[in-house]
Amino acid sequence: MLYVKRTFSYEYPLREADIALIGIPFDSTEIGVSVRHGPVFIREAIKNMPGYDPELRINIFDRLKFCDLGDVEVVPGDWNLTSERIRDTVEWIFKENPKIFPVFLGGEHLISLGVLEALKNILGKIIVVHLDAHRDLLPEYMGQKFSHITWAYHLAKEGFELVQMGCRSWEPEEEEVLRKFGVKETLNRLKGKIYLTVDLDVFDPGYAPEVGTPEPQGITPKEFFEILKQIPMKN
Repeated sequence: MLYVKRTFSYEYPLREADIALIGIPFDSTEIGVSVRHGPVFIREAIKNMPGYDPELRINIFDRLKFCDLGDVEVVPGDWNLTSERIRDTVEWIFKENPKIFPVFLGGEHLISLGVLEALKNILGKIIVVHLDAHRDLLPEYMGQKFSHITWAYHLAKEGFELVQMGCRSWEPEEEEVLRKFGVKETLNRLKGKIYLTVDLDVFDPGYAPEVGTPEPQGITPKEFFEILKQIPMKN
């Protein structure tokens, strides 16, 4: 892991923490704004985030113990080596604290494949709730087996239960994959451990304009939080 400046006013050791941030600044495309800077920008946003939630009437920093573990040392353009480092990092984190709630900051969406393959070995069956403007279900893209457009296909092929929401742009081939692997589009009847993965382009460009591949008619922040409220009830 790489050193990062302190994100929270007080950070706990991993073994004592409830929630851990892990950056994975991997980007294999360089199309538009580079997503490898994502972990830096997210951390800066967190620093300016108030801890008190008026709706819940709690201060999350009083209720939960946070730590920031820095970034995985990715290898630009080398997914095989980067995915090994991601898996090693995830395994180390859960060895140190089996009860930790990890939050992974990308980075392109391909990183979720490496994270989930490691989590499956540790936690068993996992349901993946995928919020994105795109389905990312192509078997390959421009001759590449692993990319930000193919990662969800490999998850479905490996037997992960996949729920996709917010999608509004896809290729005809992806509809076939959708049917073949039984990809769901609602949160109904989900039971088990849930992994939530979010691509910012799920939001309407009016709310998130600086994404790599924006699509019109996205969800609003209010709709996003309504989805989040449903997920704990399903787990």
